[in-house]
Formats: sequence, structure tokens, C-alpha cells
Amino acid sequence: MVRRIVIDQIEQGMLWQTHEEIPAGAVADLLEAKNQLAVLRHGRPPYQVVLGVPHQVPTGVWQICEERRDENGQINARKGDDNVASFGLVIFSRLVAQQIPCKLVIMSRASTHDPNKVPDSPYCQEVFSEITELLFECHASNGRRLLDLELSAGSNRLTQTMHFGQSLAGHLAYRYQLGVQMQPGRKQALIFRRKNEIISGSLQLPATKTISLRLAEKYGVPALHLEAKPLFRGRSIVPHAVSADGQILGRAIAKTIVSLRGQIKLDLSAQ
Repeated sequence: MVRRIVIDQIEQGMLWQTHEEIPAGAVADLLEAKNQLAVLRHGRPPYQVVLGVPHQVPTGVWQICEERRDENGQINARKGDDNVASFGLVIFSRLVAQQIPCKLVIMSRASTHDPNKVPDSPYCQEVFSEITELLFECHASNGRRLLDLELSAGSNRLTQTMHFGQSLAGHLAYRYQLGVQMQPGRKQALIFRRKNEIISGSLQLPATKTISLRLAEKYGVPALHLEAKPLFRGRSIVPHAVSADGQILGRAIAKTIVSLRGQIKLDLSAQ
């Protein structure tokens, strides 16, 4: 059973104990509980963006889906995304400061299902329960990943992924290696490197089978999926603290969303 908690009309003072570094106690509690869907809303729909964090686990907890069984009845657990909600909170915080209507949906420690791979999961139902202009999902990658950041739309054909990626690379001042999917359904990418060098390459996880991204297209919503290495999620003696790189990333994503309002969706009818 998934517990759903909704907090409306979020303001900055409700989010942070230390601004964009240590979440307030009530917010930190939302990131700890098992089988809990936390929904933070600012403004009213239609939302400019829904931020999704489907695989949140606190640092030190490594698995979700530990009660999910496959067709043979065997446990089919998967790795959780440790402390990935930390930079998601920074994105949300910056959008709130700009008075942008937005929603943050965090599924914490799902035990029986993979939240963004099941169409009728509480996570997917919440994400698509109200009109939005963009779905932006935050995910974690491990330290062995070749690229610092991987940005894709999976198989969603509505998203101007490269347009968003180029803007994000600029707002990050090209200080990280950012791979951006070139075409939906493919792994080929342009890689934005330090000093504004751009090379061809590929993504290791382009999310082409992710159901939430496919559902977004069905509902007419462009969608993006970001994989971020551990330096953006941080490890601290303070639980749920945002790393310095996570602060940079969250602020850059928020700037990109604000700067590209109304420019992220492709018009397939013109093709």
C-alpha cells in the first residue's frame, strides 16, 4: 500500500533548513519513508512543469522493488536512486522563487513495483493527473558511468531534447560532460564537454523503454529523463543534504526550464 501525502502552496521557507543545502525536517521526512508518494505543489494547474523522482531512496538504502516478483515468482529487486531528490528539490525551489506553477512528485522506496514502468502506478497516476507543459524526471547513475550527465526523452517524439540540452550545457558553463540524445528511441548523442567542446557519442541508458516517457507522449506532453552521477547527489554526514554540484545542477535545470518556456514541445502535425 502506497501512502500519498500532498502539500499545497509550497513556499521557500517550508523547503529548507539551510537554503538549497539542507532540507527542512518535514521535507526530509518525506524522503525517508517506505512506499510513500510525496506531492509538493506550487500554484495551480496547468503546471509549467511536473518534476518526477520515481526511485528515491535515502543514502545507504540501495534497493527498491524488493517485494516485486517476476513471472516465475522470483523476487525482482532493482537499485534505487540514492538521494536523487536532493537536486530535484533545488529545481523545485528555484521555480517556486520564480512563481512558476509546478509540481514535484517523489516516490520514495517503492517495494512492490517500479513506479515509472507501470502505467497505473500511483506515481504515473499523480504525474498525469493534471495538465502540464513538461515532465522532467530525475534519476541517478553510478560512478562508473562514462558521462557525468545523460539527458534523453526515451522514445517520446514530442520533446526538443537537443534544444533543451544545448541550453542546459550553457547554464552549466560546460563544466561537466553532458550527453544529449539526438533522436527519440536511439542511443546516439552529442556530448557537451568542458570548454564548450562538442563530440559525437552515445548514451549508456537512453530510457527508450521507460513507460512514463511514453505515456507523456500519449497525453501530448514532452518529457525528459536525466541521469546524474553521485557527485550531484552527494554523501554527507547530514542526511539528504544537497551537494555543491547538485546545487549547480538544480539551478541550471531551473534556469533552462524558465528560459525555454513554450519552446520544448515539437509540432508533429507540421511534419
